[in-house]
Amino acid sequence: MNSITRLIGTAAIALALGTGAVKAADLSFMSFTYAEEANKAIVQGVLDDFQKTDKLTVEPLGFTWGDMQKNIFLRARSKTLPDIAQLSERWLPTFASLDNLVDLNTVYGKDKLEAAFAPDALAMGNINGKQLAVPLLSGSIGMVANKEVLAKAGINEAPKTIDDFKKALVAVRDKVPNSVPYTMATKNNGSILIDFMVWNWVHGGRIIDDAGKVVVDSQQGRDALNFMVSLMKDRLAAPEIDRPDSRRLMAQGASAFYLDAPQTRTFLRDFSGKGEAFDANVLPMPTPVLKAGDKPVSVQWGHLLVQFAAGGKGKADDPADKFLTYLLSDKVQTDLPLKMSALPVTKSAREAVASDAYLKNWSAATGDARRNEVGIWSNAAELTQIIGEEVQGALLGQKSIDDAVKSMQARLTTSMEKAKKSE
Repeated sequence: MNSITRLIGTAAIALALGTGAVKAADLSFMSFTYAEEANKAIVQGVLDDFQKTDKLTVEPLGFTWGDMQKNIFLRARSKTLPDIAQLSERWLPTFASLDNLVDLNTVYGKDKLEAAFAPDALAMGNINGKQLAVPLLSGSIGMVANKEVLAKAGINEAPKTIDDFKKALVAVRDKVPNSVPYTMATKNNGSILIDFMVWNWVHGGRIIDDAGKVVVDSQQGRDALNFMVSLMKDRLAAPEIDRPDSRRLMAQGASAFYLDAPQTRTFLRDFSGKGEAFDANVLPMPTPVLKAGDKPVSVQWGHLLVQFAAGGKGKADDPADKFLTYLLSDKVQTDLPLKMSALPVTKSAREAVASDAYLKNWSAATGDARRNEVGIWSNAAELTQIIGEEVQGALLGQKSIDDAVKSMQARLTTSMEKAKKSE
């Protein structure tokens, strides 16, 4: 029994066992993973095991990743929020002001949470000293390559610089028919943000600095956007590509590179129809750098769990908190994250799975991940929309690179100023 499991204690489990059957579910769980074809059965298995263990039932509410934020806000207005919800780590600041969001330090105790979780994972759910979420799984967003496609294009090793990267893309375009060499995100603002942020970092730029100042209007920002636009012009990337499209094209042997989290392996197994046999093609690699000697970049990534309760008050013997405790037990943490090709978040579970070769290779390739410099702000949703719109405008030739960067700078600055005034 690990530290987080002991937070509930024997008495609470006995109370759960004595509740008996009920007509309606004891709690609700809103999840984007449950809406994913590749992962729905995995989540359902966890829910079924929880019912067997704690004699409590869970109503799963599945919404696609792109619809989750909208639906949480709609449910907040209609007072139908779920008991527990799964979030992408970058969404948390957007929901931090909701009155029903529970500070989990008040339920479990800060010291006990810090004792149970890996520090990097726990930090993703902490805002201004409040533990508004606990992590479910973690990792980073980095570059993934398809070794089979590289071999068809005559590429023997992963490119290390962006010049080598572009040469590799040209080889794939010319030697692999009907391929999209780099399935760069060109639709869905949330996905576009990641690609632009990564290439901005590669070129030495920032979008928003640590003090909250917008700094995207720079030569580095222009160089990053120009690089992305050049890929579109040279047919090395394509319009109307979102992360799910990238995964499907990679799985079908029609893409050589894209940015994703480590759970990409699970999607590729499913979309290829080959299961674990497809793993031989999956190559985690460092993101190409501007010049030799530069440090490769990647983005911190994870899934979080939040609890909603009346007045933001949760109790350790509530069904929702028992469910949280179960999800963070060694039983789940040594199984669920690995099935989704991600790192567990508790110290004890990480020790138990330290020998997983794929995750070790992923960590070695992506190195120290940087925190999402847009997702940490309370107005992250608006910032993401602005960046997505301006980058897409440039990619589609609707705006010049200069106009897109200037407009992005002005709109982001206005958004940040409004957010600071409302704090």
